[in-house]
Amino acid sequence: MTLKKYYTAIFIPLISIISATLYFNESSTILLIFCYYIYRCILDYYVLKSRGIVTYKDAWKFIVPIWSIIYFKELYFKQ
Repeated sequence: MTLKKYYTAIFIPLISIISATLYFNESSTILLIFCYYIYRCILDYYVLKSRGIVTYKDAWKFIVPIWSIIYFKELYFKQ
């Protein structure tokens, strides 16, 4: 996955969540933010696995937010 596709995959759902906050109530927005968090965990793992940085047994670690920060440079700057 290229960086352009990765950034697109990150920001398109955020735009949807922001627009949904205008039309739905607060509990729906909280649910959408939670779904986005799960989506980002899966997306970050997928990108790092496709680049060969992590393995299948490391998948559970991405539920903890610190693991995405550990691989910050590989996720956001390297192709």
